[in-house]
Amino acid sequence: MIQLEIYSDTFKNEYWKAVEKKIKASVRRKIVDSCKKYMPPDFFTGSQDEFQSLILAPLEKLIAAQAYIASKTIRIMNQECFRNSNRKTPPMRGMYKTIHDSYTKLAGSVVDGASLRVRIVRKAGLTVCPYCNRDYINCRAEKVSGAQLDHFFNRSTLPLFSVCLYNLIPVCGNCNRVKSSKSLTFASPFDSSINWAEDLTFSYRRNALNEVEIIIDAKGNLANNMQGMRIPEAYQIHGDEVLALIEKQQMYNATQKDELQTMLGRVGLTDLEIKKMVFGPEITKETMRTKPLGKMMYDLHKELNIYN
Repeated sequence: MIQLEIYSDTFKNEYWKAVEKKIKASVRRKIVDSCKKYMPPDFFTGSQDEFQSLILAPLEKLIAAQAYIASKTIRIMNQECFRNSNRKTPPMRGMYKTIHDSYTKLAGSVVDGASLRVRIVRKAGLTVCPYCNRDYINCRAEKVSGAQLDHFFNRSTLPLFSVCLYNLIPVCGNCNRVKSSKSLTFASPFDSSINWAEDLTFSYRRNALNEVEIIIDAKGNLANNMQGMRIPEAYQIHGDEVLALIEKQQMYNATQKDELQTMLGRVGLTDLEIKKMVFGPEITKETMRTKPLGKMMYDLHKELNIYN
């Protein structure tokens, strides 16, 4: 899993305009009046349009609102959002069904020839899934995205958040399907409270048969992501790649480094440039968003003391 930065004001404004077109002003007003009965008293503050402040609310505000509802006002929310029914999944009331269903129309909306899924992936600076950091989610055409949009908070149980920008996580189909509507408390890639360098780390264990087991140590809610999306199991297929990295590191000892520098000395290559030739470029926080297995390789480079 990798961290995502907040969107630019330009993209947030673009997204709001798309939502504004899909949900009528009269419905927006009704939803705000209704949700004030169960949302935290301080959720709507400032001079911004109240429905707009809901749609563009940062993740931290959505998390706090969800916790408040779960602990204090869940009964009121259910009365406001759903009709009385003996069914396990009662039908939504009209205005909440409107916001729930508007997601499909919004996801297909096009600006400058590009669909919303394509635009979100681009604005997030991604080419790989932020949940698993394995599968590519880049687009194949302006209206054909490789990404799905996961509702971090399930829209079937929290329809108010159906089109909140920071509730939509661009992910691969595998992670979206496996996560589905599990009741675990997951961690979001937009969560700024996570220590991304230390709360999720990769290592390895090598056995006598020269097989490599990939070890993932996840803290807090990140552990739920690993368990709920079966990510450790998915990573075991990459043992050969880790073994190849280990063997390269063992081959690149001091003597061979001197030999390489002597051989390539006429070209004027530095030690860092030679390392890039052997191991590939150093992985950074930014390139993890575009490089499959970026976080794993970053941690292993550190453990093997390849890039200090």
